[in-house]
Amino acid sequence: MGILDFLFPKQCVGCKKGGTYFCHDCVARAKRTFPLVCPVCERASIDGVTHAKCKSGVSPEGLFSVWEYTGVPRKLIIQLKYKFVEEAACDLARGVSLELSKSCPYWLKGKNTLVPIPLYWRRENWRGFNQAKNVGELIAQQMGWEFKDLLVRTKNTKHQVGLKGEERKTNVGGIFQIEKWIVLNLNKKIVLFDDVWTTGSTLKEATKTLKAEGFAQVYCLTLAR
Repeated sequence: MGILDFLFPKQCVGCKKGGTYFCHDCVARAKRTFPLVCPVCERASIDGVTHAKCKSGVSPEGLFSVWEYTGVPRKLIIQLKYKFVEEAACDLARGVSLELSKSCPYWLKGKNTLVPIPLYWRRENWRGFNQAKNVGELIAQQMGWEFKDLLVRTKNTKHQVGLKGEERKTNVGGIFQIEKWIVLNLNKKIVLFDDVWTTGSTLKEATKTLKAEGFAQVYCLTLAR
């Protein structure tokens, strides 16, 4: 046990049980997202697959958000994102893996390549980490998936919090590009990962970038919606 663990012992943000920020009991009690929705129209859809009438050349093939953005998951995501409790990433990833092992859409089964949504370099340097990258890499390890830090954020945009739907779209327009040094396998199934789905503007813009590069299968996974 380090000095920080002694001075500030780790506790579950839900029940205060020691040793973890997200204990097994609170994972089991956390409210799963229901129903799953189409990422384009956000109406109910089996396995979160994009409705046939909603499909376009730049839309994701599906969306799965593990929990509703409430209760313990919300508290823990806020701690990770705004209070810089980086160790919370391990407990969130473990919780996601537990939930995915019990029930997940058919398209998340088998081999996947998880790609995190990047932060702008200046913001990541200030924060010291990218929560989507840290949690996503751990999820990929635990699920036996490939992990690729494939995207670069080229603009330092405003925070999406507080912006309305159209403002969010405009704010993230054209902000991503592919890391050109990475050898691309366009046949791979890409699972874009971020912490929270609000309007989906950021994930949809990242999907557009990947589709423009030639990736045919792009799905979205988030911790919460």
